Amino acid sequence: MDNYEINILRRDGNWKKVKPDDLIIDQIDNQSEEDNDLNHKKSQSNFLSYITKVDSIIFKLESLESEKNKLKEELKTFEDEFLKQKKLAESEINKIYQEKEMIEKTINIIKTLKSI
Repeated sequence: MDNYEINILRRDGNWKKVKPDDLIIDQIDNQSEEDNDLNHKKSQSNFLSYITKVDSIIFKLESLESEKNKLKEELKTFEDEFLKQKKLAESEINKIYQEKEMIEKTINIIKTLKSI
């Protein structure tokens, strides 16, 4: 009866064969500590990886914000140019309108003088 083995399923999915005389509890405790250390290291590694990814995303967002501000400045320049062109066009329209009014008044004066 002393010639038997026990199969123990580990957390990593592997089986371990042990004999009844082995210190199963000590090995399991040691394995648990090793697993905990490994899991802790993986957790820290994942955490650092996530921080790096978040930092990368923040950098990209800052770059996009900078590019957005440059484009807004460029649009402002175009807006200023169009406003200048609008003022010039309105000024020309006012001059033409005043000229038209003077021509109409002159025509009316000529018609009045002709009828006398």
